[in-house]
Amino acid sequence: MRSKKKATKVASSSRWLIAFAAGALAGSVAAQSTQPTRRDDAAATQETTAGIANLPATRRFRDAMVDSGDFSAGLKPALDIVAAQTKARDPAYVNDLSVLARIEAELGQFDKAEASYLQAIDAVQTAEGEFALALVSPYRGLARSYIKAGHYPEAITALETAKSISQRNLGLFNVEQSPLLDDITTAYLGLGDTRTAQNIQLERLDNAVKRYGPNDQRVIPYRYVLADYYQRSREPDSARQQYAEVLKTQESQLGPEHPGLLNPLRQLVRLDLLTSQTEAGDAHARLATVLQQNPNTDPIERGESRASLGDGAIVANDLAAARAYYKQAWDAFSSKPDFDTTAAFAKPEMIDFVAPVNSVDRGEKSRLPYGWAEIDFSFDVAADGRPQNVHALRPEGAPPAQFEARYSRRLRETHFRPRLVAGEPVATDNVQFTHYFRIYVDPKKKPTADKG
Repeated sequence: MRSKKKATKVASSSRWLIAFAAGALAGSVAAQSTQPTRRDDAAATQETTAGIANLPATRRFRDAMVDSGDFSAGLKPALDIVAAQTKARDPAYVNDLSVLARIEAELGQFDKAEASYLQAIDAVQTAEGEFALALVSPYRGLARSYIKAGHYPEAITALETAKSISQRNLGLFNVEQSPLLDDITTAYLGLGDTRTAQNIQLERLDNAVKRYGPNDQRVIPYRYVLADYYQRSREPDSARQQYAEVLKTQESQLGPEHPGLLNPLRQLVRLDLLTSQTEAGDAHARLATVLQQNPNTDPIERGESRASLGDGAIVANDLAAARAYYKQAWDAFSSKPDFDTTAAFAKPEMIDFVAPVNSVDRGEKSRLPYGWAEIDFSFDVAADGRPQNVHALRPEGAPPAQFEARYSRRLRETHFRPRLVAGEPVATDNVQFTHYFRIYVDPKKKPTADKG
């Protein structure tokens, strides 16, 4: 369900207080010709000192605006902070430039953001050299600004530069370059090069395997990230392989009954429900067994595992079992004092929706580039997790009716985890659903969805 949040606007109350020295000129002709220069220097020094002294307070205000998402209010203090360091630079000058650049990028001022990032890069290179590790951050910021502007080749160039610097300082297979690899993946996806994007994600995992070893616990988060990428790419078998590797690692190091097995088992159950739309399977049975063997494990682990078993019961149309599992999940979450149980079950969650496949998904060759489109629906979800009253919303440029019909049919076949109130499933009206999909785009025509 989509909701638009209105950003809170906070007006800036801070102003730079710059003092200028003034005095009468007196003395000889020679003195008159030199005194103003000395006083101008004193005024400039006093101005710089006043600006530098105010930096901590102004930074706090700037950062508060950035953290709240109010980039318009953060722009003025960010500009003032950089301007105050024209003659005397604070040690945090490069970061100040980078924050300014980020604000400019968020406001769509991409040319200014580029200039600010390049200025930060130049400052680091001047102070520390062209291979300084401190260059990675502004290069990455510059690349993310390019990505936001849709300039993907430039983003890849900046990210590859940052990656080279990272490897030069930290080693060829260092895992610290993972955020750079994620951004490179995003840039290649923006270009429509899914093959290279996937190879970059494989490189990300390979770095961790080379550093820690294939069965090290520290590799597990990297397998989860790759599995998530595969799921988003609609490659469930590849995702399953990564979760199976996690389960294998956990079993070998923790034992066959350890609660550390619950998370990978839940992921495997989720894939089973998505691909085969049945609760039957080894992962489902093992999840129930391991959960039963660990009644005192962390409440969040217990709650998520019970909810997963409830999802299986919903798909199997065993509504009595589903209600029991969901109530147990609610009770487990509620036993955690700082956990918001109501928010965890505040809206229905899709269990086994599979979007229709079009020519881009099938990998059919085309001379046309692909772009992204969206399709929107509204429907109700009954207490038994089944959608009702499904209808498409038709904004300008909506896909053709035949494509909508395919999505509508898939939605009507989908099972949902219903919204829970006090642990009990309840109906939810007017659920909004948006699905993004790839389509081949003819630049000479308006984008249309594949009817095949």
